[in-house]
Order: sequence, then structure tokens, then C-alpha cells
Amino acid sequence: MNHQEQARIYFQAGRNCCQAVVGAYCKEIGVDQEEVDALASNYGGGNYQGLCGALAGTYMVANYLKGSPDVDDPARCKDDEAGKLLVELTQDFERECGSLYCTQLLGKKPCVDYVQAAMEILADNLAE
Repeated sequence: MNHQEQARIYFQAGRNCCQAVVGAYCKEIGVDQEEVDALASNYGGGNYQGLCGALAGTYMVANYLKGSPDVDDPARCKDDEAGKLLVELTQDFERECGSLYCTQLLGKKPCVDYVQAAMEILADNLAE
């Protein structure tokens, strides 16, 4: 099963959008599913500066894979390799989805579509 399929399954099982994205990468980032659920629980549904939780999840994954995540805010952008990746993720997500903000996205498409878009964008950017 690939990351995109795993994220869809997690989201459909009741995890929030951020938990679904980060959960799909739990093995790669070295965090078990229970820790992911706790770590990402407050970042879904626009709770991270109003951003789509799926996008916030890509930030967490990028920070774990390419940088050094802040313990208090694992989605925070730093001036490192992960920070550069976060800029790309943000630009690509806005271009693909039309906005970065949950309140502007809700009702246009089902949230699972934004989870899938975030996963595609993350995979594309990690492959570069």
C-alpha cells in the first residue's frame, strides 16, 4: 500500500486530515501511530493558523524527514532544508487546491480530496 492509499484509509477511519497525512509516513519518520495521533491531533480542521490540516501534515512530515522538528510545534517552518521544502509544498498546494485555508476550502470538495492532493504534492516534492 502506498502513502496516498494509507492516508485515505486513515482519514476514512476517523483520523483528522493532519493525522492521516502524518500517519501515512509514521514508519519513515520513526514515530508510531499512537504518537502521530497525539502529535497531529490539534493541527487538523484549520486549527494551525487557519491552514488546511492536510497541508500542516505535510509540514510535519517534511520537518521530520528533512529537518529537525520543533518539539512544541512540529509544523513550524525553519530556515533549513525542510523550510525550503515547506515553501514549495505551500505554493504547490495553493496552486492545486485554490487556497491554503480550511475555511476557504470547506464545502468545495470533500476533505479527503485535500488529503489526497497534499499526499501527491508531498510525494512529488520529496522525490525531487
